[in-house]
Amino acid sequence: MERRFRRRGRGDNALTDPRHNRLHSIVRKLPSDFEPWGERSRENEWGPDCSCGCRWFVKLEGMLRYDWGICYNPASPRAGLLTFEHQGCPAFEGNEEDIDYAELFRPVVGKRPAESELLRNLRLYRTDIEELLAKANDHWGYEDPVYRFYHHSFKVYSLQKQTEAMVDLLRKLSPERQLNSWFLHIVAAGTGKEFRLEHNEQWTAVTRPILEAFFHARFFLEMASRYCFLEKPPKTLPSGYAALLSLYGLR
Repeated sequence: MERRFRRRGRGDNALTDPRHNRLHSIVRKLPSDFEPWGERSRENEWGPDCSCGCRWFVKLEGMLRYDWGICYNPASPRAGLLTFEHQGCPAFEGNEEDIDYAELFRPVVGKRPAESELLRNLRLYRTDIEELLAKANDHWGYEDPVYRFYHHSFKVYSLQKQTEAMVDLLRKLSPERQLNSWFLHIVAAGTGKEFRLEHNEQWTAVTRPILEAFFHARFFLEMASRYCFLEKPPKTLPSGYAALLSLYGLR
């Protein structure tokens, strides 16, 4: 039976927390960490990192729990150290003893060229992805416009610009491929709208598609941010990564 590995979920991306960059500036980097923090290559020394559910990884509180924690494994070189979830170490221990984690994360070499190209573009556009995702997660780009829907305010229409920007970037990640038709249908239904007074009489019918298009585009951009660290197509697919492949017709 094919086995799916699911990474732990996250809420709003912790990269929007202003403390995130500060922690990166002080976190201790060791040769045993994965590149670019250390000297271990994911290609030659494949394996999971703390984000994959290491039982020794104690998460920080609040939004930082999605990216940061402390290692308390006495056998790990990172024992007692603040750790970013993707730094990794050779002493990873999962919660499920029957899973061979090293085999699970062995990269697939020499296959799936279209997918490899997508991963290359994820790394190439990483800064753009993170900047646009931060806007889609902050107060004025996320909290306020969703509130405007419930407040019956025309300001909810502003979400369309964000959706269009996210879709444009998603297209750049694999320009040779057509985006999923269901996704394009959702986007078409939730963009290109201009407020008119008569919309007040059919408010949810007109504006709910705006929210739906935004949420779907935001989801795929978050998955692009979450899995841009992959250097080669993995043997087993996390659910969010599999969804991203579906967006580009690669699954």
